[in-house]
Amino acid sequence: MRTRTRLIGLLATLILLGIVIGLPATLLALGANPIPRSLPTLDQLRSAVTNPDDGTLALGAIKVIAWASWIILTGSILLEITARLRRLPSPRIPGLSVPQGAARRLVTAALLLFVISPASATIATATPTSPASAATPSAVSTTVDRAPTTSPAPAAAPAATATKPTYTVRPGDTLTEIAERELGDSERWHDIADLNPAVAAHPDLIHVGTVLVMPSSTPAGVSSHTYVVRKGDTLSAIAERELGDADKYPLIFEASRNTVQPGGGHLVDPDVIDVGQTLTIPATPPAPPPADSAPAPSTPAPSPPPSAPRPARPDHDPADREPAGSVPVVPSGAAQASPRPAADPAEVVEAATPAPWALAGLTGAGAILAGSLLTLLRRRRHAQFRNRRPGRTLAAPAPELAPVEKTVTTVGGQSAPTVERMDDILRRLAAASCAAGRPMPVLAAVELTATHLVLHLADPAQLPSPWEGTADGMHWKIAPATPLDLIGPHTPDQPAPYPLLVTIGLGDHEQVWLLNIEDLNVTITGDPTYGQDFARYLAAEVACNPWSAGVQVACLGVAAELGSLNPDRIHVYDPAGTDGDPIAEFLADAVATVDRTGDTDVDVTTARSHQVGSDAWPARLLLVDAANPNPALDHLIDLVHAHTGRTATSVVVAGPRPNVDGVILHLTDQGRISLPEAGLDLVAVGLTSDEALGCASLLAHGDTVTHIPVPVDAAATQGWRAYTDEAGALRTDHTLTRHDHADDPATVTLLDESDETYLQAAATTAEDLQALAPRVSHDVREDVEAADPTLDDDLAMWRRDDSALPKLVLLGPVRATTRGKPLTKRKPYMTELLAFIALRRLGATTDEVADTFGITKAKARDYVLTIRQWLGTNPRTKDYHLPDARLAPAAAIRDVPVYQVIDLLIDADLFRRLRVRGEARGGQEGITDLRAALSLVQGRPFDFPVEREQGGGWAWLLEGDRIDEHLTVAIVDVAHVVTTHALAAGDLRLARMATETAALAAPYEEIPRLDLAAVAAAEGHHAEAQRIIRDEICNRTDDDNAPPELPTRTEEILRRRQGWTDTKAS
Repeated sequence: MRTRTRLIGLLATLILLGIVIGLPATLLALGANPIPRSLPTLDQLRSAVTNPDDGTLALGAIKVIAWASWIILTGSILLEITARLRRLPSPRIPGLSVPQGAARRLVTAALLLFVISPASATIATATPTSPASAATPSAVSTTVDRAPTTSPAPAAAPAATATKPTYTVRPGDTLTEIAERELGDSERWHDIADLNPAVAAHPDLIHVGTVLVMPSSTPAGVSSHTYVVRKGDTLSAIAERELGDADKYPLIFEASRNTVQPGGGHLVDPDVIDVGQTLTIPATPPAPPPADSAPAPSTPAPSPPPSAPRPARPDHDPADREPAGSVPVVPSGAAQASPRPAADPAEVVEAATPAPWALAGLTGAGAILAGSLLTLLRRRRHAQFRNRRPGRTLAAPAPELAPVEKTVTTVGGQSAPTVERMDDILRRLAAASCAAGRPMPVLAAVELTATHLVLHLADPAQLPSPWEGTADGMHWKIAPATPLDLIGPHTPDQPAPYPLLVTIGLGDHEQVWLLNIEDLNVTITGDPTYGQDFARYLAAEVACNPWSAGVQVACLGVAAELGSLNPDRIHVYDPAGTDGDPIAEFLADAVATVDRTGDTDVDVTTARSHQVGSDAWPARLLLVDAANPNPALDHLIDLVHAHTGRTATSVVVAGPRPNVDGVILHLTDQGRISLPEAGLDLVAVGLTSDEALGCASLLAHGDTVTHIPVPVDAAATQGWRAYTDEAGALRTDHTLTRHDHADDPATVTLLDESDETYLQAAATTAEDLQALAPRVSHDVREDVEAADPTLDDDLAMWRRDDSALPKLVLLGPVRATTRGKPLTKRKPYMTELLAFIALRRLGATTDEVADTFGITKAKARDYVLTIRQWLGTNPRTKDYHLPDARLAPAAAIRDVPVYQVIDLLIDADLFRRLRVRGEARGGQEGITDLRAALSLVQGRPFDFPVEREQGGGWAWLLEGDRIDEHLTVAIVDVAHVVTTHALAAGDLRLARMATETAALAAPYEEIPRLDLAAVAAAEGHHAEAQRIIRDEICNRTDDDNAPPELPTRTEEILRRRQGWTDTKAS
């Protein structure tokens, strides 16, 4: 690359010398002297004009044109060189755009010879300027209106709304519709407006995501009325809406005891209500106002004082970082999937206790990186499952990566919607700018507050509504819940306008600050340990942020741990230069970008957003150690500084380096970062070496496909578990091969036709058939049936609405139905705790519960007692379903008291019990069992409530065996067997039911997609089959890149079943 660049520079230099010196010398040698020996007389001029030309006049004209061209070209070249030396854009002279453009390209190319050569001169020798003249000077000044950045303390909320229910506006809502649906009277929209001054002025205009304070459903003095139960209702939720207090659910229960229900029955259990039942809502007298009540404050109370700074960390131990949770999580406003309900005081205390496994670098402002990592990790996991073969599962990450994955999942689950929403807003801003023909605003920084996204600009600009700006046009804010269509049109594949927007820290009012470092030199000074952490974080975020797609990140002597994080974007180079010279490459690319912006006469951000020209406008980030000796680094730094907005390049120098014009970010030994010119002093982001290596290793694991057998619990030697793997399939030591025992009458199989029959009818392979439908001996069938004698009774009990046993649903939206004392609060939390205990075959000790949920052992005992009362008494044993820990059956095995749930019906267990019995039975009996198993599936396994995900719940699923993934595998594989059987038997209705169940539970697996294509083709819908194969298989991509290679199994099936794509009428 360096040799090629030098040759280009040398050739351009020779051309310049040829034009400036060689051309006049040649003209003089040919006798074309521009200065005549004497002036022509009047008669000579008249004769030249009137007499036939003997060639003298033509030669004279050529001479004049040649000299005029030389003057114009030489003047353009000298003008361009002067402008480069002064670090200013060259002025445009009307009518001379062609020679000026040629001169600019030649000078730009000629500079490559000098900037690459170690002994060459510099591009320009201007006096260094102060950081205040860089790209972000007054962009984020201390004169900014701080209103958007203040987070009011929760305690300052008006007292009138403290106990009122709320409603979050959804798309299509109007006040009258909300009043009709929630209050039972459309005319009561006035009551809603009266409680919400923000919408009272314009009641016909309410925005999605707005949280409305709702009046009581029963107005003061109104008599009792009825309510018909809807899907998803609970008595406590109805009491919250109708009576304004969830704790008043017993009033509804007592008032409804004598209400005759459809079918003639009565309400007998407050924890069991069914859709369509009629409840009597009692009248409640209006509460008198307190005698000493005072008006609510008109302005919010000031924010709490900033959290303590992180302590010094001389030994650089990750444990010395500020604990997770002490720095506020990324505020996302209405960008979250749904509002989180007010927390119980006990939960607040628990949430304040940091999880011992949490990575500090991914909390606080680092939650932006956690959200981006989670998005990228999910995409890679989806791609992995696309390659999974039936009967197999994917290898879990190494156990030492569990803290990384749990932090990414829990913290990222909360911040990912914010990351996605901010990306959408900025892309819509770019689309709106393009549609209106406006240049893009010059962005210096973004501030995320609890209520707004704020743009801080380097130059004044005017943005259209719904953006709200300051009078000087330097600061613009928007509510995250603003409908995207109001911000700008949806343009497919709209380039992100600011790809080098990176988080730098967290303010004392919980606002997250992101700095736009494109076309900016950044020097990291101060504490070297925190400085290295900060540089690693910048590299990691650019490698993962969704708005940074296409960015090229080069690391030289910095962030070496991140090489495997995202190889599509980031590359770690050997500082010795053995694997290339990224500085020279970046310099050449930056020069070329400057040249392109000169041709288009627009800045890079505008050109990128408006998609100017036939080529993309990628950005580049160079992270380099300050001690790097490459002289081209100084030339690149000068080029970036001299051409603000024109290089699409950022240089981040880790450590002090002389004569670097740009922004200085200073890291203190307390882990804070300051940008004095902007008035910023923040808690800095950062990744330790171990944290960076963990993040990179986790994503690298997600980029590989390793098929392994589904794990087996070798310690399970009793009951049905002794015969199954974790997905419910028969263990291989209990099965026989299909080929070798095809004619053995003492064996059975689920698919008893020949392999060729199924290969012709379904989307399967011979390997799939052996994995999912092996032959099984009659002895194994008898053993399996004897090991689970209560399966049919338990299945019948599960299907009963009045089941005497409690139920736990995991194959879909998680929920529990019990017969004990009803829960009125914290039901999602308790349901998760119940699931944790119930899924552990040998129960859980007090320490295990406390460690997993981050609570004290005292709290663990209290919560277990709550669950014991919630589950109630076991009708089979007359003892509690969750007995005394000393008396639990598993206590004798583990020799320690354990919490163990007895006779709890779990759909995941019923599914696996039916699967193993069906596989052992074979034939039509076995298919009947598999169909019964599929009937239990209601959605994705472990589809738990969003508030638990955002609160860090269910992170224990990421430890050890991945039961959530094993159940997904089980559903897809069982559905594939049923579909294969049904297609061969011509039962297309059954085939579609089974396949759609698998697609519901595992939308990213390829097995159900191929099965859907096979079903569509069998139904005669060849166009639909062709669409599925084209759009959902062959052209499917799980990221922003081109479709990847097809899995080997998919290729095999498509080659054999090319008839699916016949374009017959359907």
